[in-house]
Amino acid sequence: MESELRKVVLILTDISGYTRFMLSNKASLVHGQVIITELTKAIINQIEIPLEISKLEGDAVFAYAVRGESEAEWEAHKRLIGAKLQKFFEAFSDKLAELIGSNICNCETCKNIEKLQLKILVHSGEALFYKIGGFNELSGADVIIVHRLLKNSVKSHQYLLLTEAACRDIEFPERLDLVEGEETYDEIGAVKTHIHLLPGGENFYGKIKNERHYSSRFHVIKNEGLKMLNSRLIGWGLKKLPKFNNLPAAPE
Repeated sequence: MESELRKVVLILTDISGYTRFMLSNKASLVHGQVIITELTKAIINQIEIPLEISKLEGDAVFAYAVRGESEAEWEAHKRLIGAKLQKFFEAFSDKLAELIGSNICNCETCKNIEKLQLKILVHSGEALFYKIGGFNELSGADVIIVHRLLKNSVKSHQYLLLTEAACRDIEFPERLDLVEGEETYDEIGAVKTHIHLLPGGENFYGKIKNERHYSSRFHVIKNEGLKMLNSRLIGWGLKKLPKFNNLPAAPE
């Protein structure tokens, strides 16, 4: 098995907020699957060179950008990565507003769509690349760090968190208000962080919903049709419910 150590920026986007609002029944779980899938796809659609997807981890997307030898190219990539991090949140917010505005279902999952939130975690360092079945797998201390950062002391549930190393490798289109922090983990030690709190809430999504006319008949038919289609496919045994990190297991 060939492997190669490369300098990388590591990005983990994590959708959270359903566990305490979900009921353990199949109808809610099917709708939860559709909602999480649509939000995940909205983020994935923003990923392009220099970013690549490493893997989908349930309700999270793990992506990376490799730092090449050219400093001039990397300076351009730093700006592209910063812009994409903002695009991830914009795409998530826009899709969430669409799902809220077009919803006519009263199941517990659909009534609480607005409780979903996005965390974006970014770290810079090195990763060992190796191929399994044609896919790039990443490992190493820095890969562990970005995943450990999912468990942190940030009070908000919707934010962009960058390590000090990531801040040096990313440039944003505009200045962000960053709050300094520090997380400590066994066997890793202290990790200095910079946190940018992201907006959310009923008024924020309501404004997007109204501007984009997401309560229109077109969006209602499109999104409710997805829920109905998935319910039928699962009921017929043609599709299985995936196990998302933030959804309870489907009952037998």
